[in-house]
Amino acid sequence: MAANARAVGGGGGSRGGGRTAVRSSHIDTVATRPFYNARAGVYGAYAGGGGTRPIRAGGGAAGGGGYGVWRHAGYHHHHHHHPRHSHPAFWHSVNYAYRPSVWGYRPWWGAGYSHSWHHGSWNYGWNRHWHSRYAYYRRPALYYPPGYRVRYTSFVPWGLASWTLGRLAYDTGYYSYHNPYIAPPVTTHTTVIRYSEPITVVASNHEPTSEEAAATAAEKSAAALDRARAAFRAGDYLAAATAAEEAISHTPGDPVPHEFRALTLFALGRYDDAAGVLHSVLASGPGWDWETLIGSYGDPERYTGHLRKLEEYVAANPDAAAPHFLLGYHYMVGENLPEAQSMFDRVATLQPADSVARQLEALLAESVPAPLEPEATEEAPEPVEADKAPIVAEALHGTWKAPAAGGKAVTLSLTPAGTFTWSYEGAEKGEVLSGEWSLDDDGLLVLKDEDVQMVGDIAFNADGTLHFLLAGSPEGDPGLTFKKE
Repeated sequence: MAANARAVGGGGGSRGGGRTAVRSSHIDTVATRPFYNARAGVYGAYAGGGGTRPIRAGGGAAGGGGYGVWRHAGYHHHHHHHPRHSHPAFWHSVNYAYRPSVWGYRPWWGAGYSHSWHHGSWNYGWNRHWHSRYAYYRRPALYYPPGYRVRYTSFVPWGLASWTLGRLAYDTGYYSYHNPYIAPPVTTHTTVIRYSEPITVVASNHEPTSEEAAATAAEKSAAALDRARAAFRAGDYLAAATAAEEAISHTPGDPVPHEFRALTLFALGRYDDAAGVLHSVLASGPGWDWETLIGSYGDPERYTGHLRKLEEYVAANPDAAAPHFLLGYHYMVGENLPEAQSMFDRVATLQPADSVARQLEALLAESVPAPLEPEATEEAPEPVEADKAPIVAEALHGTWKAPAAGGKAVTLSLTPAGTFTWSYEGAEKGEVLSGEWSLDDDGLLVLKDEDVQMVGDIAFNADGTLHFLLAGSPEGDPGLTFKKE
């Protein structure tokens, strides 16, 4: 596998021979990596990056490359064209998969490219635990939440790991998925979507066979969604729901019509159904921002009326998890973070099997911004000492196994030459990732496959097992515990 442009090891020397200490001075994000613009035929770099190794940004092949946002994502990001073309939180995340096969041809972070009325997704969801523990990694000023004024940095932990890793978060065995709410299925031309899988899994399983087929499907879906939005604004929510289902039948992997369908179910008072649809959506990416949601209403007061009815229903049904989940979603869209945290906390109590609600609650618990003193914004915060023993690269060499969902095992092999393989028995193909590994200067395990990066906060337990936690994960994430073979 070709090395990343910001080479692992950062200095000099060969990968062959007796080299055993593999280190890196910098953790990449998509925003710091080079790209190849297929349309312009030139190499370049994302904002803040350099180098010459290409990222697949186009090509026209089936499976996502060359479709819509994939063709233009790097170009628009680098040249600061319309920000809707690629969501900044994705580009600056430390864990990412810039690979069409794990997103489908319409990833959530490029929704604005496919839908002109889509103004963006949640830009908040910061993890203050990471910020306090790794203070030398600062949030970028490009998209800081209220109360923060900080300077640019190279990456930021944000949201759920599955929001930036796509279906790889599940294919690697790190996460498992279960939708505890029953959603009304949608019948497509080829299958029935029951919302038993994250939308990213649906997307990669139902991609068009060619770019021409994708364009035809997208055109039909857009026409149906336009009818759905027109009916919704007119107050005909049943017709809007029907048209949204038609849009889904043409582009089952596009999260936008699914989220719009959930909005129609919410407007119809079908709260359990709406929660079932949204659960699959939020397992794959953040929800809409306020401007996108309220733009679906001809009169904002109608939305207020719908929200009040949901609040009343939740108050009258304190032990019903699904409407609490739905209300938590709407509070997050409206940027009412403490209220959203309260809802997801209640869901976690009522429905322990709801892992998405648990992660959102933990994320929100760490994310409500605390005001910073003016002088603290002028200088970089002092690094915080890590409360774990330093790890030597040699101690990681070998094959490690960890139990995962359904009794399936995850196997991680780390070689002295700096290569790794990650396999999961529950995946369709046993080997999920392979590439180069390194220890960051701060002891983080960096796994780099082509167009994929996973960063683990690792520590040895007293019994010699290795604990692996995806960097930036919310509190309560159990991570994986590996035992050396």
